[in-house]
Amino acid sequence: MPKHPQISQEFVSLLTDHQEVIRSYIISQVPGSPDVRDILQEVNIRLWEKMNDFQLGTNFGAWACTVAYYKILDYRKKQKRNGFLIFNDELCETLAKEAEERHPEQFEQKRQALQQCLKQLSQANQELIQARYEDSSNNMAQISQTSGRSRASLRVTLSRLRATLRQCINKRLKWKGDPA
Repeated sequence: MPKHPQISQEFVSLLTDHQEVIRSYIISQVPGSPDVRDILQEVNIRLWEKMNDFQLGTNFGAWACTVAYYKILDYRKKQKRNGFLIFNDELCETLAKEAEERHPEQFEQKRQALQQCLKQLSQANQELIQARYEDSSNNMAQISQTSGRSRASLRVTLSRLRATLRQCINKRLKWKGDPA
């Protein structure tokens, strides 16, 4: 049990909010690996174990990606020991450096922009996005049945919503980057 209940509540919130950032970082380091979920699970366990080491108010995403980096190194060592073909160390370092340049601030900015853009959608469109992407047990057939709309209609609507959200995110990020 954590020493400070308030810290653990905030920690759980940060951990939940940064799952996609951590997952994206792992994917960037082990592209195409079927073990991404396993690595993410190990990272989450390690983050929970080291919860009291995290300083509230600092960059959680950077800290979590650092923990992920070391779990990825462990994964690569296991792969090497088991005789699986993996990238050489130089390429791994290059990938890590490139990912550091993109992560986690960039993902965090995009996530925040997405949250703002989602708020601009109608309630019905927000519910459709939520049904499709937040509840992983929902597939298009279930959403179609629940909403009374055809799958083709849903695909078109979702495609348009993704395009709208992409434009909104890009606009917000460009606006945020302009020195006004």
